[in-house]
Amino acid sequence: MTFVRYLAQSVFLLCLPLFLVLTNVRIASTWEATYDYAFSQYDVPRVTGLERSELDRAASQIVDYFETGQPGAVLDIRVKQGSDTVPLYTEREVLHMKDVLGLMRFVFRLQEFSFIYLVIYLAGVYLWSRERSLLHLAKLAMWGGAGTAALLGMAAIAMLVGFDSIFLKFHQLSFANDFWALDPARDRLVQMFPQGFWFDVSFAVGVVTVAEGGLLFLAGYGFLAWQERRRPGYVSRPRRPLNITG
Repeated sequence: MTFVRYLAQSVFLLCLPLFLVLTNVRIASTWEATYDYAFSQYDVPRVTGLERSELDRAASQIVDYFETGQPGAVLDIRVKQGSDTVPLYTEREVLHMKDVLGLMRFVFRLQEFSFIYLVIYLAGVYLWSRERSLLHLAKLAMWGGAGTAALLGMAAIAMLVGFDSIFLKFHQLSFANDFWALDPARDRLVQMFPQGFWFDVSFAVGVVTVAEGGLLFLAGYGFLAWQERRRPGYVSRPRRPLNITG
């Protein structure tokens, strides 16, 4: 029984940073402000030769594709270019977006699983069975928050010093083909979302997740400090160090 308890607790601590970072990834990939940033920051209307209104409409369709697209669905976006209506992406780009959809569906399901596990663990251990106290939960919050901040902080540093190689390796590991190897001179997918944009978004996700981990740590520490002050016989000075180890 002890092994099962510690296994469940370990999975909880694993799901905590997973949920935070994947939630931020999900928000970034389905928030139209992210696309607005790309189009404005990287002068996408000039690079692609498309009107901003056409790009904004395409962004809405991409968001809908990620949120509601079924496995194998094809992203067919048509845009106005002068007096003509033409496909936004080439066949190679469309095939890559189909692969991206599969990856995003996996990310979304994993984010949902981690959320469900966190809720079930909290409800089962702390509310229903009352097997553990809120003090223990506060310590878990500190461990999970510190671990999240440390892991994502190291990831952010790694991106700063070697994003190009990380970006390349990510594509090689995530996709079973080379449809992602596009030409910025002619392929609109990389014109709309250049590598600099992916660095910006990835770094922002890392920084936000580090901040969330830090807040989680402070919340747990604050609760322990508050409980310490309520302890009978508490003397404000000298202050005894908080016990956060068990």
